[in-house]
Amino acid sequence: MSKHPIRIVVALATLGIVAAACGGTDEATGLPDATTPTTAAITAPAATATAPPQTSTSPTPTEAPAIEPTAIADAGAAATPAPTEPSGDAAIASAPLGDPRPAPELADLVLPDGSPFELASLQGAPVLVYFGYTHCPDVCPQTLGELFGVFEALPETQALFVSVDPERDTPEFLAEWTSYLPDKLYAVTGSPGAIRRAADDYGVKYARVETTSTAGYTMSHTADLYLIDKDGQLLLTYPFGTPAAEIVADLEVLNAG
Repeated sequence: MSKHPIRIVVALATLGIVAAACGGTDEATGLPDATTPTTAAITAPAATATAPPQTSTSPTPTEAPAIEPTAIADAGAAATPAPTEPSGDAAIASAPLGDPRPAPELADLVLPDGSPFELASLQGAPVLVYFGYTHCPDVCPQTLGELFGVFEALPETQALFVSVDPERDTPEFLAEWTSYLPDKLYAVTGSPGAIRRAADDYGVKYARVETTSTAGYTMSHTADLYLIDKDGQLLLTYPFGTPAAEIVADLEVLNAG
């Protein structure tokens, strides 16, 4: 069990875990139409667990407010996207994992204290990488919930949250936000250009979506998780909705190797 259960509950509350409504995408770009936002995932590279791609977005005036330790997002009647059941090699507890290749470095990003981030600093243990944003009212909280399940089973796990919303996810904001999360769940941000380069390296797509919400704009983004081994090799891409138990099974294989 995580040693910070209260912090985890508060963190999920501040992320607006209450679900938001979803809609369609622009067929030409694969990103959501600003008038009909979606929650579908966009497929990213690396050996993937086969599943229908989905992407995250936050529609309607259900956006989570700026973080407050006791704040809970005021979401309207809505529904979370149905979790995608992964298949294929999403959980391969007795077989070699993935198709290893060097993980992109995530260069020029910074930690909440403003210091430069280096992916190499996490080598020595597997790490799960996720691109999202702290004001996401639906998909990001669901993914973080699965990550918390992984931390509960394997407390030594490392995870990295890469913000795609540098305007609101400043280092100062992330410093407060991460104070409610497990100690080994790190967060990084950076300039718009640095974040775009990092996202491109992982095949992540994202775009700002204007809304009429008083909470402001939302972000449509790829909602996959990326598994990097202790040697810095990118092994697997988990589609949105992959259960924590399947990720834990893969990590147990890596930890036993």
